[in-house]
Amino acid sequence: MLSDRQNLQLRAILDASDDIIIVKNGEGYWIEANKRTLETFKIDASNYKGKLDHQLGEIYYYYAPFVNSFIEMDKKTWETGKQIEIEKEIIVNEITYFFKLVGIPVYDRFGNPDIMMIIGRDVTEKRRTDMLLLKSEEKYNSFFTKNPDGIYFLDINGHFLDVNEIAEKLIGYSREQLLKMDFFSTIDKRDNEKIRSAFESVKSGKTESREVRLMRKDGERIELYLTLIPTSLNENIIGITGIAQDITSKKQSEFLRQTQTAILELIAVGKPLPEILKKIVEVIEGQTDDVCCSVMFYDEGKNVLRIGYALHLNEVLQRKFSEIPVRLNTNSHSHTVHIKELDIAQNITTNEVWENYRQEAMKYGIQSCWSLPILSTNDSLLGIFILYYNNIRKPTKYEIELLTSLSYLTGLAIERNKFEENIQYLASHDVLTNLTNLRYFKEIATNIIEEAKRENGKLYIMFMDLNEFKSINDNFGHAYGDLILKTTAERIKECVSASDIVSRVGGDEFVILLRNIVDYDKVNDIAKKILKAVKQPITIDNSEFHITTSIGVSTYPNHGETIEELMRNADTAMYNVKSTGGNASLIYDEKMADPAFEYFALQGEFRKALIQNQFILHYQPKVNIETGEVIGVEALIRWNHPTKGLISPAIFIPLAEESGFIMELGAWVIEETCRQIRAWKEAGPFNIRVAVNVSVRQFIQQDVVTLVKETLKKEGLPPNCLEIEITESVFVKHENIIQDAIANLQDIGIRVSIDDFGTGYASLSYLKQFRANTIKIDRSFIRSLPEMKDDAAIVSAVITLARKLNMDVVAEGVETKEQAEFLLGKGCSDVQGFYYSKPLSAEEVPKFLEKKEWKIIL
Repeated sequence: MLSDRQNLQLRAILDASDDIIIVKNGEGYWIEANKRTLETFKIDASNYKGKLDHQLGEIYYYYAPFVNSFIEMDKKTWETGKQIEIEKEIIVNEITYFFKLVGIPVYDRFGNPDIMMIIGRDVTEKRRTDMLLLKSEEKYNSFFTKNPDGIYFLDINGHFLDVNEIAEKLIGYSREQLLKMDFFSTIDKRDNEKIRSAFESVKSGKTESREVRLMRKDGERIELYLTLIPTSLNENIIGITGIAQDITSKKQSEFLRQTQTAILELIAVGKPLPEILKKIVEVIEGQTDDVCCSVMFYDEGKNVLRIGYALHLNEVLQRKFSEIPVRLNTNSHSHTVHIKELDIAQNITTNEVWENYRQEAMKYGIQSCWSLPILSTNDSLLGIFILYYNNIRKPTKYEIELLTSLSYLTGLAIERNKFEENIQYLASHDVLTNLTNLRYFKEIATNIIEEAKRENGKLYIMFMDLNEFKSINDNFGHAYGDLILKTTAERIKECVSASDIVSRVGGDEFVILLRNIVDYDKVNDIAKKILKAVKQPITIDNSEFHITTSIGVSTYPNHGETIEELMRNADTAMYNVKSTGGNASLIYDEKMADPAFEYFALQGEFRKALIQNQFILHYQPKVNIETGEVIGVEALIRWNHPTKGLISPAIFIPLAEESGFIMELGAWVIEETCRQIRAWKEAGPFNIRVAVNVSVRQFIQQDVVTLVKETLKKEGLPPNCLEIEITESVFVKHENIIQDAIANLQDIGIRVSIDDFGTGYASLSYLKQFRANTIKIDRSFIRSLPEMKDDAAIVSAVITLARKLNMDVVAEGVETKEQAEFLLGKGCSDVQGFYYSKPLSAEEVPKFLEKKEWKIIL
């Protein structure tokens, strides 16, 4: 037995312990319990001794849940006679605790159960720590092995310590291979500096993210979004954890979309073809540093490929590949042309179609070559893309997609360029003879004269007219006449040098500018050569035609300092030749008696003719051949001279412009037209529009807009009853004045048309700049439809052009049903010409509208 002092000491020891301590006798009655036990189970210190577990459970709520566990523990302890340990979760005040319970049996000297000591140690923190560790291991396992992104661990120097399976697949190396490598060796060298900078930042404790290009083991480049996270131990950076997300597809899609948009914008705004090709080649060569790209154009006539753009291709190879005949199996280039699809020579050393070019290519490091055709929208060949690689490889799926897209865009750019060149050519050349037209000739000649002026040079102008050509046209028709004009043009060109300029002025007239000639004897020799060549018989349908020509010559600076003066004086000399029988040449002399001046004398009669009402207006209807509706008429001026009869506008209009009388005459035409419209309206329903031609000098020297507004107001007419027609050649000069006038006319409701389209020298930019309402195709293109393929192609192109610019189209000079059917088939339903009506007098117009018998093409 213990003394009271010993009991007190034992109690103090028991109560000082943080463990639960319970002492029971051999029959299970509680003898002692320390303070921690009583507090944990909320047991009264004065009311527990001598009680069994189930009795205490009935008294104390917090102990009740553990009664069975303690009874079971006691039982097992006595049965085994050994110390037993269990772990028990105890909830007190809604707080969970974990206790490690130890049951210790004590026997008396006879071996009978004496006391049971139960010690319960609080292991809550340890249990929580263990659980956190377990969860951490699970999270790590999930993060590392099951992560959809690539995970890798690096030491402080960038060597791989571990990688997950996804990282292996991304990089293409096995884990064992990567553990022998450093991180930077996998990065594309273009991004190496960027990633090293980020690496240094992470080593200082920061988390960094970068988009980088990575080189796979198989040579393929992929794009990753890398997150670099510092790994610390005891506050020291010991390595880096990296997360790699594959963004290759996303970046490729974004790049492809942005590239397509950028190139389409270049095409849409009309950038030069070399600039567009440069952009496309830069895109391809920017994908990797081991490729050189070139674009070759296909010449269908000679069946060869020619280099069109190859900025970085070796000069020797450029010369070698400058012109490649298209023959099957000569190399990848030709092979691509034949199969019209991507051709991959993965290794040119073993590719049989490279036999003729292999040695030269390998000499400059080329090992692989991919060729892709460039096709038009109708699948015809325009050229090919060629990619030369200095290693052996084949394209990825993305590279094929990119090349296919760029090939299509290149085709669009080439087609647009061809279309533009075609339109520019049509605008500057005579379609029948392929010679420069008058407008373009004057522009070129003006520049050449300026050059001659600076260098004190000398130039010669020849003006030619075919003798008796009109009789051939009248007796045999225009088809024969056109063939004679084409043959004559070819013969003239063969008689002059390549630096000389030959132009068809119109009808059967030609003008030649001779350069690099110092004396007239040489000019005279050329004239004799032309006279002889033109005189040679021309055979058409087994019939021989003999024509001659008359040539007048003027020289710069002796006979004028402008092209207009030089042409006028050469023309005067030519008239003198014709007056003496023609088939000769003559240089201009101021003393010449010029029959042409008879027409110039008409200038003195202009005002008298206006006062005496010698000028009259006729009106030619414009018809919609699809509906049969008359959509308008064009006012055409005639001069009914009292002694000379009807004088053609082709004669007096140029004289009126030159003398300045055109302002008065033009104003009279506008006023008379409006007066006649009012008269028609007063006589009955009249709702069609009347078109009036306005001279360029009127726009420059006269306020046309104010004149039109005041005339309409005077006659009480709405603006939509009038249309102003402007000749295409007007646009070439004074564009600011013309542009403002057109805009002001349209602002008040007046429609504006471009007349004689295709005969002047106006670029497409003028069409976009001036935005007229209608294009009128000149009769010279309509006349030979539909037989002449060139004219048919031109007309089709103009109609397509007008549609693209949201402009209406009217075809002039329609004289046959076949012409009308062709035009309607091409989408042009508005026409004007003798097939529907000749120009009518003012009195005949209402009768024509009443008949409604014009031909409808169904």
